[in-house]
Amino acid sequence: MSFAHILRSSALMGGAQVVVLAAGFVRAKVIALILGASGIGLIGIFNAFSGNIATFAGWGLGTSGVRLIAGASEEEKPAKVAAVRRMGWALSLLGLVLALLIFWPVGLVTFNSTQYATEMAIVALAVPCVIASSAWSAVLQASGRVASLAKVQITSALTGLMIGLPAIYFWGTTGIALSILLATAVPALVLWRAARTEPATASATSADLRQLVTLGGALMVAGWLGQLSAYLVRLAIVRQEGLEAAGYYQAAFAISGSLPGFVFAAMGADFFPRVAAAKDEAEARSITEKQILAGLLLGVPLIVALLTLGELSIRLLYNDKLAAATPLLAWMAWGVFVRLVAWPLGFWMMARRSSRAFIVVEGAGCLISLALPVILMGRMGLVGTAVGFFWAAILYAVLLVYLMCRGPAMTPGVGTVKAVFLAALAVYACSWLGALSDNLYFGLLPTTLAAAACFWCYRRIIAKETESRTE
Repeated sequence: MSFAHILRSSALMGGAQVVVLAAGFVRAKVIALILGASGIGLIGIFNAFSGNIATFAGWGLGTSGVRLIAGASEEEKPAKVAAVRRMGWALSLLGLVLALLIFWPVGLVTFNSTQYATEMAIVALAVPCVIASSAWSAVLQASGRVASLAKVQITSALTGLMIGLPAIYFWGTTGIALSILLATAVPALVLWRAARTEPATASATSADLRQLVTLGGALMVAGWLGQLSAYLVRLAIVRQEGLEAAGYYQAAFAISGSLPGFVFAAMGADFFPRVAAAKDEAEARSITEKQILAGLLLGVPLIVALLTLGELSIRLLYNDKLAAATPLLAWMAWGVFVRLVAWPLGFWMMARRSSRAFIVVEGAGCLISLALPVILMGRMGLVGTAVGFFWAAILYAVLLVYLMCRGPAMTPGVGTVKAVFLAALAVYACSWLGALSDNLYFGLLPTTLAAAACFWCYRRIIAKETESRTE
């Protein structure tokens, strides 16, 4: 698999993800203007609630389905597709029942009142939509239909935004809940229509369903722990610092995770199926290292933008009243840089290692990501949550690298280690340059330099690949 192909696939999914993220930020901007920081805090809590239930009831189907289908021969794929579809319908129903059963007590515990019970009930209806979307996405991803998936994401994001904005304007907090429901229901419908074109001429077998249950259970535990830790961090912020502080945290978290988010989306849509289908560990390592390099080339300019244009980003995407989120954003940006390296390793582990090993690693990572922000918040205030986010990312990456080095033919190459070090040095240098001026727009200079340097590196890599193929 050539580096150029990997980068093109990442850029394709990245373009779609940019539209999705832009739609999300427009929605957040409207909420910030109407309801202020408390509204941003609410949307973070609502998303965390639906995400927790969807992750638990979804049983890791979005990932286990990709692994099941991608690793099968052409003759076996129809039966695998049928198994994923059947499991998707069953888990969607389970998620709906579970969400409707617990939305009331969860809202009572979170807000110490029933003030947002109606909103929580509406958000509960988004859970089956999220689960169904993961099933249909798995079918498209494993079949290599990255372009179709990108088109679906763009269409559903724009449609959900156009319908959701009037709801927020007219109904306030209830409109926020309705917009979340619409943002999940529209993609579920569009993905279902796209996935129907993938043939499932065979019936699901009990062996395939058992495999989905076994692997999906491990993925569910790991994913649910991640969602739960994120929810508990927000709950701790609400209890210790208040709902407005949760809004500052959500604003910084959303920006830091969303701007480079297209890189992570591309990893799930294109990289994971390829590493799952690799014929041996040597090929899996090669694909993983190329994905790390592609992630750095695409993500470094955005990390630099987060560090040098953070205050401007918050003002543009939210409003001046959320300026308190700026110190958090800088620490989180560095945490996201670490994740550019850690996430490909995490996808590699999902695809190539046992369920037990995956649960242990992800469980440890989730515990760290919960403990450090909460502990440091008690000592440093709200900014401690962002410092904890950064150090949790560091420890998680170290753990993944350690486990990778223990596997056969999986020791990272010198070139990859050098690329990560040089990228970190470049980000630090650009951050230092951006701090030389207080002008909100001065960060455009280091950001442009970083983008130009990454483009130059890309051209050199492609030139070397072309020379090696012609020899």
